[in-house]
Amino acid sequence: MIYTKTKLKDGAIVCGPVTAKSTYTRCAVCGKEIQMDLRELILAGAQDPYDTEVNCAECSAKMMHRGDINIDIVIRLTDVLRDIGYGMELHGLCEDFEVEDVRDLAPEEYELFVDELIDKISEVRHAG
Repeated sequence: MIYTKTKLKDGAIVCGPVTAKSTYTRCAVCGKEIQMDLRELILAGAQDPYDTEVNCAECSAKMMHRGDINIDIVIRLTDVLRDIGYGMELHGLCEDFEVEDVRDLAPEEYELFVDELIDKISEVRHAG
């Protein structure tokens, strides 16, 4: 059994087991005290558990939230990708969506178009 040992100001020594239910840390973002399971930290491959930052569920959810995708964002994204050499992939995807220009996409297609475009770019980058 792994345990902690702490000497109090009055000289008394307190020992306590380290368990999944007795291990706490503070969220690296908001500072909230959170219970953590050291097994999860080990399974996640933390190299140094003493310096590993952990986020609470709320802060993790905020970090994972994607904003709404609108036509202005689609246009900016495609302009940048075209400028850095991915025009052919962009043209092929427009053909797949049966549009000549991204401005012709229906609003309900924006997110799917962006997801497909990112997948295509990723495939090209990893293949080359």
